[in-house]
This record gives sequence, C-alpha cells and structure tokens, in this order.
Amino acid sequence: MKKTLTFVVLLICSSASTLDAQQFISREGHVRFFSSTILEDIKAETAQMSAILDAGNGGFAFQIPILTFHFDKALMEEHFNESYLESEKHPRATFEGAILNWGNLNPKGGWQDVVASGNLNVHGVSQTRTIQGQMQFNEGSWEIKAEFDVLTEDHEIQIPKMVRKQIAESISVSVDAILIPR
Repeated sequence: MKKTLTFVVLLICSSASTLDAQQFISREGHVRFFSSTILEDIKAETAQMSAILDAGNGGFAFQIPILTFHFDKALMEEHFNESYLESEKHPRATFEGAILNWGNLNPKGGWQDVVASGNLNVHGVSQTRTIQGQMQFNEGSWEIKAEFDVLTEDHEIQIPKMVRKQIAESISVSVDAILIPR
C-alpha cells in the first residue's frame, strides 16, 4: 500500500511539473496569403503547416511546404513555384522564435494577445520579425491565429517588370492552427 501511494504521489508531482514543459504540435495549420493590386488579386492557401509550441518557455516554430500552396488558377501556381518562390530550391518557409509574453498568458483567459519574435525564413532569406497574434487554451489544446505582412524585397523575391503591377510588394499572410499535446 505504501509503495502504491508513493507511486501515485510521484506520478501526480511529475505530471504537475511536466504540464509546464509539455509540447503542443499541429500538422494541419492553415496558412493563407493575399496580394491585391488594381489589376489582379492573388490568393493561395495550404492546410499543411506544421507547428510546435514548448509550453515550458513559449518557444514556437512552424514550417510550411511551399509546394502545398494552392491557387485558383493553375498558371498562377506554376509561376509562384517556378519563378517567384523557386520552390524546388527553397522548399519551405519557416519561423523559429518564442512568444515573448508567454509567462503572462492565462490558460483560462479565452483569446489573448500575444507577440512572437524570431526569424522568418522565406525564399531562403531569413528576417528577424515580431509578429502579433492571438492564442487561447481550449479543451486541452492551444489555438493560435495571426495576420502579418511579408514584403517581397525582404526575402529577395524578384518580380519581373512586366508583371509588377499585378503582384503587390506586400503580401498579407494569415495563420490559424490548433496545437494538440504531443
């Protein structure tokens, strides 16, 4: 009986301490981007973003396979992958950083504003970014959402002169994901 009680106490204590150090993951995050000009709107999305959150320190990272973005027009998708993002050469976009105000989040507080800081790598070019978003803890999982802009010149994405008026220099990006316990 004493061994059983000791085991239960150790199990409870180790569970309590590992809750803070628990990792949460997603393999089905949604990423959408939108480019709007007078001549044309361009939009694409993917549901294959992978993400990980370290609940011990707020460390956060995600990656997106570029070839998984789908467009309304096949020709746009082809140009995006071959000419602009060079997807064979740069197959993923990534973010690695941390949620700066992680220690202030209340798991029972509903949607809360967060700020993530880290390196956003697109087209093989990494930029230090601070991205604002929101998170909430819901039924044992963390839900995240964020909207931010990506400048093509920041990631050395070349837009040919003949189509410059069709592609915005600033691309709006939105991210939504549910991260479940690992």
